[in-house]
Amino acid sequence: MDMISRLSDDLLLKILSSLPTKDVVSTMLLSKRWKFLWTMVPALYFQNDFESSKDDYAKFRQHLRLGWHSTTDDITIWIKIAVARRVRKLKIHCYTDDDDIFLPSCLYTYNNLEVLKLGNSIVLDVPEDVCLPSLKTLHLLCVEFRNEESARRLLSGGCPVLEEFVLDKSENVSPPCFYLEVPSLQRLSILDTYLEGNDSDVKVVIKTPSLRYLNVVDKCDSGLLFLSENMPDMVVANIQHRVEFNQLVHLELCSSVEKWCELLNWMLESSPKLKVLKLNKCKPHRFVYAKHIEYPWGKLSSVPECLLLHLNTFGWNFYNGCREEKKMVAYILRHAKRLKSAKISMWDLDCEDEPHIFTEWRSFHRASKLCQLLSEREPRSNWYES
Repeated sequence: MDMISRLSDDLLLKILSSLPTKDVVSTMLLSKRWKFLWTMVPALYFQNDFESSKDDYAKFRQHLRLGWHSTTDDITIWIKIAVARRVRKLKIHCYTDDDDIFLPSCLYTYNNLEVLKLGNSIVLDVPEDVCLPSLKTLHLLCVEFRNEESARRLLSGGCPVLEEFVLDKSENVSPPCFYLEVPSLQRLSILDTYLEGNDSDVKVVIKTPSLRYLNVVDKCDSGLLFLSENMPDMVVANIQHRVEFNQLVHLELCSSVEKWCELLNWMLESSPKLKVLKLNKCKPHRFVYAKHIEYPWGKLSSVPECLLLHLNTFGWNFYNGCREEKKMVAYILRHAKRLKSAKISMWDLDCEDEPHIFTEWRSFHRASKLCQLLSEREPRSNWYES
């Protein structure tokens, strides 16, 4: 560095002229002498790489977060700016108690939008000329349509290349009926847990011949789901529809079939007045052992109403004491507050196993202090009671 500093300014400027401009400018940090030397270089070269880096630039400009105090006018203005800047992904989640947010009309005819995710206080007033030719992903989470016609315009022709659609109707019933007709759609998820203003006339019609993944969760029995088109490419379909057996008080269920735990839990949730529950297996000469599959009895989010308020009799025939069966028995005893009797019949076990099994039952916590535990095997002379 000392040798270079001894050179004349003219020679130094010739050397700097051969270097890239960004390196020339950086020499100003070397010492006081170099601080302004670069300004005397006779030629500076600037290269415009904007075209080659436009994707990175666009990515930078496509992310914007508005504050809590942003008004509906602010949101509308920024949406218009985003459209003018050719945004490709747009996510809007707004929470307002007073004003509904209406999207500007330019958004409904924007050619470059590929992903649109909307949530909460947004009202969709879809114009007749709606056309989103590039939109592939659409998420509508607890938003409202201004009317049924707005839903029809958007979901039946307004998105010709749509591949993924997620609809969450958990906080509203708008629209009460809608028709989804998108030939290109491959993934569809619909969630409806709206419990107020339940209307049996609610109807969802799906016409999506290319559908591969379907997920429908309707926990409020809000209406009817119609699949009006064959779906030959379907890979996974999960449909959870609440059906209540409001008058059911006595239930007997076979526990030697596949996924009987899932069926039992569904029946308990759907039978709020159930008083008697009996689990049976096939007769010995037709015994079918189902594969034991772990079921999260201890981690369920809620306890069925029938266990808390009505179930008073529980019985299990051909109980063999496997881990899954123990977990289920423990779950029922722990939550059945009105239970009066719980009886197991262990006709398929060895005699020496019976006292051990029954001792395990007695060790389980019982929510009902009046619950009486009974054990039975053939011949019936051998009884245990606690």
